[in-house]
Amino acid sequence: MYKKIINTIFILFFFIFIFFTLKYYFSEKNKIYTNKLRSNYFVNINSNKNDLPLLKNDTNNIIVYINDLENFKKKRKKRFWEKLISSNNE
Repeated sequence: MYKKIINTIFILFFFIFIFFTLKYYFSEKNKIYTNKLRSNYFVNINSNKNDLPLLKNDTNNIIVYINDLENFKKKRKKRFWEKLISSNNE
């Protein structure tokens, strides 16, 4: 008997908690507060964005492209079935 009463009380508290949480979450007061915070963040980001220094681009001709595929093909040992498939006689 006590176990059923305790379980009922827990379930009741759970639903009350869910109810008040959803009531606050969907309230107009919370929506207004959230929108104020978002707009404040947006204003702060835009104001700080203008203060950032613009750096010179110094990444020209940094990447050197090497064709290692040809070297790999020359070093690699040919297998028997590759010799059968190849069109030229190597």
